[in-house]
Amino acid sequence: MAAVLAAAACNTTGCLDNQSALPLAGLFSSATGKPITLNNIEIRGVGAPGDSLLVAKGTSVSEIYLPMRSTMQQTAWRIIYAQEGLEGIEDVVTFDYDSEPYFASEECGAMYNYRITRCSTTYNLIDSVVVADSLITNVDRLRIKIYFHTSEEPEDPEEPENPDTPDTPDTPANPDTPDE
Repeated sequence: MAAVLAAAACNTTGCLDNQSALPLAGLFSSATGKPITLNNIEIRGVGAPGDSLLVAKGTSVSEIYLPMRSTMQQTAWRIIYAQEGLEGIEDVVTFDYDSEPYFASEECGAMYNYRITRCSTTYNLIDSVVVADSLITNVDRLRIKIYFHTSEEPEDPEEPENPDTPDTPDTPANPDTPDE
């Protein structure tokens, strides 16, 4: 009995890795390059069977896993902006890829890796999409960066505005002295 327990104990780690190859996408400002959070959006699969809702309307997101279909060579995601003033605006991000079956181990079994071959998008609020690593495996790492148009805040204004000082044109130091 001790031998059976010892053998089972040797195999307790099993498959601790993520068993699905899901690309992690981060959202970034195209103006600053810094991560951002989009408020009040909805993300749905395009042409996906059944319920393809990834992010429900009203949710705030800074990163999202975008699952791909192993039986297809293309998956598209619709980002619907539900913020006030943005109603009716949406973007679609489409990935073309090759599915690669991968046998991880006896404990983990088989899974699919994906190699992204092409990415396209609409450009309503999206500025660009960067695929940092085209091979999508079960390693939990940011692989896709989606850059959105954002307004750029001035980092260090040259001179702060003083609302108490009226705007006056430049005048010579001594108005009685003629210009030379």
